Amino acid sequence: MTAISTKRLELRPAGVRDLGVLVRHWNDPQVRRYLFDDREVAPRLAGTLLRDSEADFARHGYGLWQVFRDGVLIGVCGLRRHGEDQVELLYSLDPAHWGAGLAAEAAEAVLAAGRRAGLAEIVIETDAGNTASQRLAERLGAVLGEEADGLRRYTLELTP
Repeated sequence: MTAISTKRLELRPAGVRDLGVLVRHWNDPQVRRYLFDDREVAPRLAGTLLRDSEADFARHGYGLWQVFRDGVLIGVCGLRRHGEDQVELLYSLDPAHWGAGLAAEAAEAVLAAGRRAGLAEIVIETDAGNTASQRLAERLGAVLGEEADGLRRYTLELTP
């Protein structure tokens, strides 16, 4: 499991040890608005996500990273297995850090890690009302595919 540094951020692999702080982050009403179907994130669910992330790091070289700015946790960004044969990009930032390009910076770093791990394609799902995430998907070069059940599904080809 490797940390990643960008111009403004440090990304550190998330694990079960981070359960408390990530449950608090994911349960911020504005953060979870478009995550987890806007339902409270129970520690059990968060623990499962973090154990899965640890396993993904061990097997595949990617997972969920905590995102820090100036030493302060501001969110999560990572790749996780989605279904049988897909990998999904996901992220969340504290509202105080929205609109500064930090989600894009973290996502680009995570996608580079995905390329190094040999991934050829990533999916990004956004709620239909989450225009900020849709703009980010498009900024990253993702192409809109299907729209169904209140979700927009994008595909991003990762080229070396």
